[in-house]
Amino acid sequence: MIGLPRLWVRQLGYLCVFFVLAVVLLIVANSQQIIKIQDYIPSSLTPTFFQPAADHYIIDIVIRNCYGYKSKLPGCGKPVDSEGELGYLGMYGEWTKVDKDLSLGSGWVKQQYLSYKMLKADVSDTELNKVAGKDATSTINRRVILDLTVANPSKDAKIKGNERSKYPAKIIKEYNSNKVAGESDIEFLKEQGKKEHGAVTEALTVDKDKAASRKISELNAKLHKESQRKQQGDKPTKEFEEDISPQDPEAGSKEVHAEANPEDELKAAEAKAEKKLEKEEIEKEEKEQKKQSEEAQKAQKEQFEQEQTQKEKQEQNEKRVLNKPLDKRVVEESRHGLNSVVYIPSKEDVKNSGWVEKSNGIWVKYGAPRHNAVTAIDILFGEDAVEPRPNWELVDSPLTGTATQSDLPAYLTYRKGPKADYRIKEYQPVLKVNKNGKFKILQVADLHFSTGYGKCRDPSPASTTKGCQADPRTLKFLGRVLDIEKPDFVILTGDQIFGDAAPDAETAVFKALYPFIKRKIPYAVTMGNHDDEGSLSRNEIMSLSANLPFSKAELGPEDIQGVGNYYLTVEGPASHNPALSLYFLDTHKYSSNPKITPGYDWIKENQLKWLEATAASLKKSIAAYTHIHLSMAFFHIPLPEYRNLKQPFIGENREGVTAPRYNSNARSVLSDIGVKVVSVGHDHCNDYCLQDFQKKDGVTESKMWLCYGGGSGEGGYGGYGGYIRRLRVFDIDTQNGEIKTWKRAENDPDKEIDRQTIVQGGEVVNFA
Repeated sequence: MIGLPRLWVRQLGYLCVFFVLAVVLLIVANSQQIIKIQDYIPSSLTPTFFQPAADHYIIDIVIRNCYGYKSKLPGCGKPVDSEGELGYLGMYGEWTKVDKDLSLGSGWVKQQYLSYKMLKADVSDTELNKVAGKDATSTINRRVILDLTVANPSKDAKIKGNERSKYPAKIIKEYNSNKVAGESDIEFLKEQGKKEHGAVTEALTVDKDKAASRKISELNAKLHKESQRKQQGDKPTKEFEEDISPQDPEAGSKEVHAEANPEDELKAAEAKAEKKLEKEEIEKEEKEQKKQSEEAQKAQKEQFEQEQTQKEKQEQNEKRVLNKPLDKRVVEESRHGLNSVVYIPSKEDVKNSGWVEKSNGIWVKYGAPRHNAVTAIDILFGEDAVEPRPNWELVDSPLTGTATQSDLPAYLTYRKGPKADYRIKEYQPVLKVNKNGKFKILQVADLHFSTGYGKCRDPSPASTTKGCQADPRTLKFLGRVLDIEKPDFVILTGDQIFGDAAPDAETAVFKALYPFIKRKIPYAVTMGNHDDEGSLSRNEIMSLSANLPFSKAELGPEDIQGVGNYYLTVEGPASHNPALSLYFLDTHKYSSNPKITPGYDWIKENQLKWLEATAASLKKSIAAYTHIHLSMAFFHIPLPEYRNLKQPFIGENREGVTAPRYNSNARSVLSDIGVKVVSVGHDHCNDYCLQDFQKKDGVTESKMWLCYGGGSGEGGYGGYGGYIRRLRVFDIDTQNGEIKTWKRAENDPDKEIDRQTIVQGGEVVNFA
């Protein structure tokens, strides 16, 4: 501050005081949730002290069996209140059971459930002592679960040095991350290198000795053979002459002439062979002596090293220095040749680090309460399970010792810290057309995902049936189209999951929505007739889908029939006025009066009134939009008007239209509120866009495009003439009031199918 005017110094002091006060006020306001700082700063950048603290911690975890008729009781498989860490907690904590049978219903005699014990974060030791009936000043060993993992015995045993302990890889990795490499590690690597080099040299020497012995044996065999030829009066073979030709220094330059006595030649060859054998025997003895000497030196060196290691171990136990070399360390080989030392912790080391082994392969790490402690646990099923929630982590090893189906292993997933709010700006980008007025929608119809890989139904071509896994194949196709089209928005029009094949519906829903969450693409969801045929109700499925990152889905008004009746608007490029209105409806399932009106249910009257009221509320903001406003509607089951196949259409009609038998006049209401395009799913092998004319007294009153998305999932039926799964794209130009559409098929996703302009200047384009 030297040399600065006093006025500047005073103003700088005021500024610092003001800044400190502002930070304090902000922290207080955030803690009281008056201001949510995470609404303005991404959670990854939000300082810890600004993030809301968790209101509870998890302090214990257990898996219990539930037998026979008791499985119907809500408390079956759940520990009693006095069990586990800290005993009875009263109103300050309790056991919570994850309501998922680990056997997924495959166990006839028993079911298995995982439960975790929670403790309120703000409870004091005095209150806990009071509940436990202890002295108010008693010390409480308050420890919470900070991390968890699951052992995989077959994989963990493959870690060098971990064959007997079989500690989870995560524990070994964490233990080594706290180590600092020292000079002793470098020396250890050098010694390991020397040992490996010595072993290679010894192997080469043995191989060389074996080769020499083999050569001598071959020569003896030749001599014996030629001796027999001599006795029979035959001349020596050419090969034998080459073997006995004087090529060594002792032979000089003397040549073997053809007229030489064969008997003398044979004697000379025998003498030469004997001399060579004597020489090789001497060399062999020298090598043997040298080898014995080296082995003796090696044994002495190993004994010395063992004594030194024992001495070092003793010193470590006395001094307990963290970064001293341990008694058990191994070399981790790198494919790049950069080897490193890996420490394998002892039982005492594992215990001191806070890790405790529970049942079924579960390990938990205990420690003092902190902001990022474990606060929630869930279970997903199948080797292809994914975790789409950003602040959750899926453990990559399945639980052991459970009665689950072999192809549907159970996996733990857990959350650290407080529950994230996925409705904040970080996870909820505003739907807005780009500066050129363009907006692209990808419709995804009938994924039919399962718990696990899923079974392919009617895969096409038929040659792909063998080894076909439905969900991975569908995800590959979907991912390819997402990467090609790069849509601004995705709309899923029902049957995201195939309920009968989804004993854990949550796992299937996560798989269906993960591709969009991973790419940070906003999406909307409507319900189909199969979604709720698994483990979750219709309301639960919609609630789960609506409360994930980048989801624009809503449960809709409670007083309107169905789940998922809502609307969304897409803002213009330079204003907040709606350039595009999107309506979503629940088309329910099957008729509630099948004897009177068999087949599928229909859009109800109060849904239609809600549509009219919603459109009326948007009129003012739509009028303020300076370009042509467009409206579209999406749902699952087609309208009865989809059967009007005498009218022009583009695309394929391979199966019968399974629309409701009863017509509730939804098509007219949609037309009245300005909807020009309706697109549905449900009939997998229909992918046409039909231009529907509605006439009165012979005069056309309205035109509307009625489109199908086409079935996209291998888990749903196909089978109509080798139908290939497909997806539909809507390319919207709000500057010109134009909508174009096309499809992409699994067998050739790079190719557009049936590209057509269906709306232009805000009006339905006449069929060309």
